[in-house]
Amino acid sequence: MASIELPADLPYDPLRASLYTREELMAGWPRSTLDARIERHVLDHGFRAPPAAEALAQRLHDHAIDVALSELLCSEPSQRVVGIMGGATTPRDDPWYRRVAELARLLARAGFLVASGGGPGSMEAANLGAFMASHDDDALDRALAVLARAPEYDGAAAAAYVEAATEVRELFASGARSLAIPTWFYPGEPVGQFATHIAKYFANSIREDGLLAIAVSGVVFAPGRAGTVQELFQDAAQNAYGIRGQSPMVLFGADYWDGDPSIYAVLRRHAGRYGDYERLVSLTDDPASVLAFLEANQPAEALGALQGCEPAAALDFVRNQRNRAR
Repeated sequence: MASIELPADLPYDPLRASLYTREELMAGWPRSTLDARIERHVLDHGFRAPPAAEALAQRLHDHAIDVALSELLCSEPSQRVVGIMGGATTPRDDPWYRRVAELARLLARAGFLVASGGGPGSMEAANLGAFMASHDDDALDRALAVLARAPEYDGAAAAAYVEAATEVRELFASGARSLAIPTWFYPGEPVGQFATHIAKYFANSIREDGLLAIAVSGVVFAPGRAGTVQELFQDAAQNAYGIRGQSPMVLFGADYWDGDPSIYAVLRRHAGRYGDYERLVSLTDDPASVLAFLEANQPAEALGALQGCEPAAALDFVRNQRNRAR
């Protein structure tokens, strides 16, 4: 029988036993970081179509991240995960960046574990807001003022972008926890500077479905591009099947989601036709209304499966067992 040996000198551990931290991925900054070395390795070894040995190593790594993420999910008996999706290109000085950060801060203070896709834009804003939840309200204003000096991660501005985030972390050394779930599928994206737990994957499809699956306490969709719209209807599919319970969906931004054509209207029709969950779809511009809607619509079945769980049970969620055909 043919065998496959794992490649030697990998820059990543395919059998790692924990999630990443920002400090681990940024080790080496401002020179080559661990994250950059792994990204370069991926690009040099087949990128999205690696040879068999490299593919096996990457799959083993992603399995290890699944397991570590499952252990995090089971670490709190009252764990409630809320996902925040939104555009990766939202600049730090955009009003929607502030709105997402304020919403995430509110959710974290209410006891939710905020989870994002771990990239820039609204994803960074979500982890920033959660990070600042343990500080006074004016601390977020100060953080946003610093970050606005380097609003976008682009070319020559990349160093300044990271330096601004580093300055915020030095000003506010201890922050509340949050989760980022990024991927090396998109080269050039910066490491999330404000998440306390980072579940970084090679396979984007596993990462994307898994993020939506574990956000059983609800998903908030801020304005974004095609990727955000795709995630919205992936989440709608999970609710339509409803194998392990249905979760609230909040479209955060009335002008964006209820424009012409209205994605909100399409989603409502979809919810009525497949799964009968219109009551779980909301549209608002108000962070307090988002929190109230989520609190009023927590899914008992899904929460019961994750709260006080064993990691093996949480692994079913990570691997998207909520969305399978009957």
